[in-house]
Amino acid sequence: MKKLKDLTLFKPNQLIEIKGAPLTTQGLLTYDYILHRLQQEKADSIVLSLGEITKAIGIDRNYEEIYLYLDSLQKIRIESKDAKGKLWGAFNLLAEYRKCEDGVFVAVPPTIYKALKTEEDNKDSLYYTTIKLLEKRVFRCVYSLIFYDFFKKYEKINIPILELDEIREITGTVDKYGEYKAFKVHVLRKAMDELNKFDKKYEYDFEEIKISRRVHKIKFVKVDKDTIEVEENSMSEKLLKAVLKARKNIYLDSVYSQKAMDKLILKYDEADIIKGLNELYKYNYEIESFSKILNSKIKDIVDSKKVKVKKEPVRIAEPEIEDLEKSELDIEKERLSLVILNSKLPTRERIILFGELSVIEDMKVLKELEKRIK
Repeated sequence: MKKLKDLTLFKPNQLIEIKGAPLTTQGLLTYDYILHRLQQEKADSIVLSLGEITKAIGIDRNYEEIYLYLDSLQKIRIESKDAKGKLWGAFNLLAEYRKCEDGVFVAVPPTIYKALKTEEDNKDSLYYTTIKLLEKRVFRCVYSLIFYDFFKKYEKINIPILELDEIREITGTVDKYGEYKAFKVHVLRKAMDELNKFDKKYEYDFEEIKISRRVHKIKFVKVDKDTIEVEENSMSEKLLKAVLKARKNIYLDSVYSQKAMDKLILKYDEADIIKGLNELYKYNYEIESFSKILNSKIKDIVDSKKVKVKKEPVRIAEPEIEDLEKSELDIEKERLSLVILNSKLPTRERIILFGELSVIEDMKVLKELEKRIK
């Protein structure tokens, strides 16, 4: 058995948003560990000692509980349906489990075994989500574990907006917490609070999207904790606006570091930093290091100033074609972005609002956002 610190599972994405799975916290951890060991051994079945399982998931040596977890896993049926909603296939999370002399024998169905087969060069692809099992052991709320996997899956891209019914299916609460208020307190809020307590990189929250007075969808929001810790006056309004604009680019947003930005502010002129950010806004490739690429952009800008060029006659700036073709929605979004930047709201709230504004494509939704700001 590997050292506990090395317990990493490259979890197939199709096993993350499993619907209708009323498991316990220990049950989910047990299943992740089983998948980890099967992936490690490149097998569809394995014999595990009960002591190994309890040590890995961090619980007391109550072996009867392990069998209860395994039994619940074996009973969970995953169904596949066509576009019309008709059933066309199904499998269980565990194909089989049984006691044996050396501990317990467990096996997964062919569908899961095939999904667990990874090659070294594709573990980091979009088909797998890297799960650190030790990170999950700290959670006491079963919904925290579910959202942990879900947010890890979308760590480098935007988290999708989900219908409330979808979230109930993923969290196994279709028949629990009938009133939304109870669901919000015991599932959403409890999970977000616990995740934010232990997650070192992001702060998570959620917003309700309503039809009339009924909550129809949930939009999850994540903000880099480095950004939250920034003092209100650490960046000028112009620089903050440039940062917010640049972070609309998903490649830059995924690697953004406020600590790196603080160092750049001390090193370069603000105008050069803003120019560098504006160039990165158009970037269309994955970025390894925010600090390195912005440093490089700013250095190029600074070096270009040192090159002597002939003085050009002063020309009156003409409006860009793009500006002339802006829609009413684009104009209103720009106006509202200035309202957000000039507001007295905390930096964190302004960043969240700016993120919402960037994806709005409907004037009605825009007006609703404006009412919230006021």
